This record gives sequence, C-alpha cells and structure tokens, in this order.
Amino acid sequence: MKATNIIFFFITFVHLSSENCNIIMCNLKGKSLKQSRLTSADIDTTVCPYLTISFAEFDNDALVVDKQVSETFPWMWVAKAKNPNFKLVLCFYNAVGVEEFYDMYRTPEKRLKFIPLLVTYLRNNKFDGVQVELAVGYGLWSPLRYNIDRWADFMEDIQKAFTEEAKSSGKPKLLLFGHIDSRKEDYDPLYHVPRIYKYSDFVIVDAWPYYPLRIGPKYNISITNTHHTRIYSEHQGDFSNIDYNVKTILRKGGIKEKTVISLYLMAEFYRRVFGLGFPRYDWVKYDNYGAVGAIMSQGGNVTRVFDNCPIFMSDRTVIYYDDEISLTEKTCLLMTLKEFLVEENFLL
Repeated sequence: MKATNIIFFFITFVHLSSENCNIIMCNLKGKSLKQSRLTSADIDTTVCPYLTISFAEFDNDALVVDKQVSETFPWMWVAKAKNPNFKLVLCFYNAVGVEEFYDMYRTPEKRLKFIPLLVTYLRNNKFDGVQVELAVGYGLWSPLRYNIDRWADFMEDIQKAFTEEAKSSGKPKLLLFGHIDSRKEDYDPLYHVPRIYKYSDFVIVDAWPYYPLRIGPKYNISITNTHHTRIYSEHQGDFSNIDYNVKTILRKGGIKEKTVISLYLMAEFYRRVFGLGFPRYDWVKYDNYGAVGAIMSQGGNVTRVFDNCPIFMSDRTVIYYDDEISLTEKTCLLMTLKEFLVEENFLL
C-alpha cells in the first residue's frame, strides 16, 4: 500500500467532515516514517493543519525525544514557514511501568521542576503545543502508579506554566491537549473528567480499537480480537462504541467544544494456527502500511466486514486494515451523530 493512499485517507476525511469540524488533526509517528515511506512531500498542511508528532518521553528527569522523531523536525519547520497556520503538537507519552514518570507527576516538586524543561523544548523546536497522554496498563491501577487527582494536578500545573510563559514572553500561548481513553474501565478510575477539561485547551478522546471482533464460519476463519474503532452500537445494551463512550464522558463533565475524537488508521496482523478445525488465526501485532502492501503483493483474497473494513486472507495470514472506503464509512457515520458532534473536532 503506497504512501499516497494514506494521504488520500486524510483528504477523504477532511472533505467529508470539514463543514462540521473546528480542528482537523493528523498523527505522525516519527519512528514509522521510513517503514511507511512517507516524506515531507506527502504532508499537505492545508489538509492537516494540526500535526501531532509522536512521541517524547520522560527519562533521567528530562524530556527525551528519539532521534528518528527529531529528524522530522527540520522539514516541519519548513512547512510552518510556508504556512503560518500550520500547528505542530508534540505527544508526550510514557510506556506503562515507567516508575520514574509516575513518581514525577505525583510529586509537586518534581513535576514543577520538569514542566519548565517541557516549555523550553517546545519553544526551541517551534512546537505550538503538547498532547499529554497517560499510558493505560491493566492490573496496574493503584495509588502507587495512577492517581486520579495527581494527574489532574499535573495538567493544571502545565496549563498555568503555559499561561505564565505566554504573558512573560509575549508569544501565543502553547496549547495543551489533554487525553482520555474512551474505555469505561479506564476513564472511571484514571481521569477526573471535569478537571481534565478545565485545564486543557482541547481533550482527545482516544477511541481505541478494542471492541470485540468475531469472524466465524461465515468467512471460514476464526478470529476473536478487535474491531477498528466501532462508532455505533450493534444492539441494545452494546456499550463498546464511540457514540456511547463519548456521550458518557460528556455527561461526566466533558465539554463538547473541546472534544477531539481520535480515529485510527491501522492494520492488524494474524497468523494461522494449524490443526484446529476450520482455519484459526491468532493475533500477532499492529503494523505499518508498508508491511501491509508487501504481504498483500504476494497474493490473497480481500473481502469486507462490518464498517466496510477490508480483510485480507491468504493461507497463512489475515490482515484486518483500513482503506479509503472504510474511512469514508466511519466519517459518514460520525457525521450522523449530530446531537453532540455537529461542531465536534476530530483527530486522525
């Protein structure tokens, strides 16, 4: 699958949703650039006026950015020079289990020491804001790691620092993008929703593709894993969808005008397990679209399931992925949820 196809997904999304959106964002993973074969020529700043770069981490009391990520900065600076309205946002994300990070955000003295370093890095590298994301780890919900009030305090302190820095420097205030995982088992124990919204300029509701996917004998295969960001409920009592989860977050104190819904463009790989009745495939990993194209070029069949998402099948491999048709379908469905999405914001 070529990089130009990925860009077409973005163009399709913007064309269908621009009348109802205040912000269109795209997310670029710096470490995947070489694999996806994307170049600076593929990023049209008029299509994605907000671009999030993933990601920066906390290590040894400092902000750390991988070389593959920082290597993308120069051509983004060129893009900003050509389009003054183009905004760059750095994603600050730490993997589950990084005790140093947990200790930093829970401790007032340590987080107040770190935040000025964050501000300096953003300014020095011409970023317009930061997305602060709390990695979710099952089985790790405890006061020793996650603290719903201390995380809100962290967001409050960042926003205060951004406001004070803007006043003293005379520059436009850096934007703070909060983040909430849309799964109920996550947002109940981890996020103080009213405070996260209060101290964030925007809040990204991360519509994870965790919803159960079951493809059985109808397709002559057995897969039980995930569905790509299911938007609507399939039956009464079905709560695993964007519609239900976003409305619940808004009822808990979320603000519609600040909400950014995150849609995933992704592929999931499965490998066949032999000798178990009709073909069964076990989940292997998420992967990039360069790998999708390489495997599909070896031959196989493509059909469509659920929200018109294509599924590629060969003797040994199944790839469940997004293309321009499935993305268009999702966008159209989102636009039907007008009771809370008329002026909503979206992230790709």
